[in-house]
Amino acid sequence: MDRVAVQAGAFAEAKATLAALSPRERDVVVAIGQGRSNTEIARALDMTLATVKTHVSHILTKLSLDNRTQIALLAHDAGLA
Repeated sequence: MDRVAVQAGAFAEAKATLAALSPRERDVVVAIGQGRSNTEIARALDMTLATVKTHVSHILTKLSLDNRTQIALLAHDAGLA
């Protein structure tokens, strides 16, 4: 399989994975993919820090991920970052 096909497969898989998230959770994924901290995300998305932390926790649980780095990689694979 060539590199383009592998990238296309990763893109499609990442997009399908993100479909399980709410629109606001996807906003948080994009911000994490951009390298923003929780405080920066809260400011940019006009939500409290506690709400951002809750969204991050829900994202990790829903997608069976272990950390923010995996969220950022998923955002990258989906073309969101």
